[in-house]
Amino acid sequence: MILPKFRHIRPRSIEEAVQLLAEYGPETRLCAGGTDLFPRMKYGLIRPEAVISLKGIPVKTPKVAPGGELHLDALMSLAEVARSPLVMKQAPILAEAAFNVGSNQIRQMATLGGNLCLEPRCSFYNQSHTFQFVDPCFKRNGDQCYLLPKGKKCCAVFCGDTASALISLGALVNIAGPQGNRELSVEDLYTGDPLRPIDISEKEILTDIHLPVYPLSRGSSFGRFSLRGGVEFAALNVAVTLDMGEDKTSCLKARIAVGAVRSAPVRMIGAEAAMAGNRLSKERIEEAAHLAAAEAHPFPHHGYTAPYLRECLKVETRRAILLAKKRVDGI
Repeated sequence: MILPKFRHIRPRSIEEAVQLLAEYGPETRLCAGGTDLFPRMKYGLIRPEAVISLKGIPVKTPKVAPGGELHLDALMSLAEVARSPLVMKQAPILAEAAFNVGSNQIRQMATLGGNLCLEPRCSFYNQSHTFQFVDPCFKRNGDQCYLLPKGKKCCAVFCGDTASALISLGALVNIAGPQGNRELSVEDLYTGDPLRPIDISEKEILTDIHLPVYPLSRGSSFGRFSLRGGVEFAALNVAVTLDMGEDKTSCLKARIAVGAVRSAPVRMIGAEAAMAGNRLSKERIEEAAHLAAAEAHPFPHHGYTAPYLRECLKVETRRAILLAKKRVDGI
């Protein structure tokens, strides 16, 4: 497959890129690493008139703000995120999630911002429609879903890995646009609507990620399941962050985020509540894992059934909680 014809534009700053987005209009796409954009273009899913490449914009190095927050440039490659000493110290779960994305070749090109802005995927949609699935689905201006034929909306799944880790950390993103900058939590970045998956307009760019201070009494862990490891998108992922008390056995606060099961990453509120303020006994951890599996309501996708994904989520959540708890103890 070859790329369709398009105009390639290479701005030198975010400000110039924002101006170009406004100038060229809605038939324009941003390109950072291109690992998601170009395959969709080759399949004929999108045919932008112009592609604005962000590769000419200098990437800011990670830095710790005076208040202790970690600031990351959205244009950092996932390989840079995974091996950054600052990220490994201030947000180890993010380094872990970034390392689990794709192959090394993908991580060298793909960016943190691009991974956050992945288009929701569907095995019926993300392919050439020349010979099969000719009738349009919801994502192709139709009125049906191949995945759930009786469904009344698109059920494409958001398969990004780093979003879950950042949500578990309570991270924020900075978004630049014609009206200036605005800040949004990573959790609120996602709409849950596969036809408009992220709360960023066609004239805006996600530029930075801000992570809060990482307490000494915190433990975190990232779990990911897929049949072929990093060579395919996740069947599901789970990120667990535990803030523990001085005795390191009682949980003061927990945040659990799950990805690749629905059209947006989701918080496991019930599982979090079951652990907050309680001693993390074996029974309590098992209860939290069961609650997460029950409240996730996963979409069947890429050959995985919903019951299978619920069982996998229970197992991965239990593992992630146990590992996060061990890491508080320095194990």
